[in-house]
Amino acid sequence: MARFEIPEGWNVQAFQFALDCTPEQAACLRRQFGGRRRARNWAVGTLMADLARYRETGEDTEKPSLAGLRKRWNRVKDSECIDTETGQVWWPEISKEAFADGIRAAVDAYWNWQTSRAGKRAGRRVGFPRFAKKGRDRDRVTFTTGAIRVEPDRRHVTLPRIGTVRVHENTRRLERLIAKGKARILAATVSRKGTRLVVSFRVLIQRPQQPTVKDLASRVGVDVGVRVLATVANGRGEVIERVSNPRPLEAALKDLRRLGRERSRRTPGSRGYIETQTRITRLQCRVADIRARHIHRLTTRLAKTHGTIVVEGLDTAGMLRQKGLTGARARRRGLSDSALGEPRRQLGYKTGWYGSNLVIADRWFPSSKTCHACRHVQDVGWAEHWTCGQCHADHQRDENAAINLARYETPTAADSAVGPVRAAVKRGADRKTEPRSAGGNEARKEPKRKARDQPRDGAPVG
Repeated sequence: MARFEIPEGWNVQAFQFALDCTPEQAACLRRQFGGRRRARNWAVGTLMADLARYRETGEDTEKPSLAGLRKRWNRVKDSECIDTETGQVWWPEISKEAFADGIRAAVDAYWNWQTSRAGKRAGRRVGFPRFAKKGRDRDRVTFTTGAIRVEPDRRHVTLPRIGTVRVHENTRRLERLIAKGKARILAATVSRKGTRLVVSFRVLIQRPQQPTVKDLASRVGVDVGVRVLATVANGRGEVIERVSNPRPLEAALKDLRRLGRERSRRTPGSRGYIETQTRITRLQCRVADIRARHIHRLTTRLAKTHGTIVVEGLDTAGMLRQKGLTGARARRRGLSDSALGEPRRQLGYKTGWYGSNLVIADRWFPSSKTCHACRHVQDVGWAEHWTCGQCHADHQRDENAAINLARYETPTAADSAVGPVRAAVKRGADRKTEPRSAGGNEARKEPKRKARDQPRDGAPVG
């Protein structure tokens, strides 16, 4: 899909509906999923062959692009899309959008790998794209052209190649916006969510120019955690709200373990094995839906109610990787069940919808370790209640952190020259410099000639 600038006052939003497909429509969708996967695997193999040729001969090849690979795919699809048993070509049964979506996924993954190894991409190192395997790769396909619409009866949607499909939910909200000219469908993605097929419409929707927040002057801090999903407090030291954590995974853990034992006694591929796996999938989908519903209700209420919302810039992936904790496995499961990074992500776009402001505190801001009464910082470990060693004030961990976040001030240029505020180091030790060679760079050994002569990862970074 061609990139374009979003007009002022408009936002991109997704509307998702569960499909109620007929057996013929479900079979057609499975063919689209397979066609997308076939085109993606072909693109990955082609990119690997181009890199191998470059390493052997040094011959420059054109930079991988969607347009270039689509032209090459159209030249070879007669030989790639052929049934080995019947000898018939099956690509006419697949939408061209399915092939284009698979090639686009391979190209995007390739450039993610290139920018990651060049140090231009934040986050963990990204590897070279892998081949997708049926049963492990998530079934999905995106349509950007063709007949994509919501029917006026608000119970059916029309998709390319699939036709008119009934949906479980009522589509009146999206249909009203489209009828009034306040929304336009950009694309439709059909995917498999557990045992269901869902369609997600990417919609360009017009938002009101004036903010719809109830109190623009309200400033609150939001502390997310495992004990309580979110604690909301203001700068005056008042706790406004404590949202309980549903912990859906913990509630379903007993049933999941029982079903896992039951599945282990079945023969893989048998009817009983498939039935048990289906029950496990449905239970896991229910866990994810409960978690998503609670977080969406929380973030929408916060974005509509308060003018400024301050949240922590938590490194949730790093928290899951940390070692040496008491009950590390159960603690990681609790962190995953709470989805600590999801509220910040949702607030990032919902505050723009409703006219509020989101402030992300520095990752090293010691919100839980700072006494909100005297500003004294001390190491409190994982204790839920602690007493300040300077003013002897008693604090509840989550409430104290929310109050400190509400009072958080964004560091200025002068503060950044000194350095970011760092949390107190565990065990009371000072931060030290990284270990390095005794003589500095002069004492380092020269790399081996073989490793030095070889190009890094093949092709040069484009």
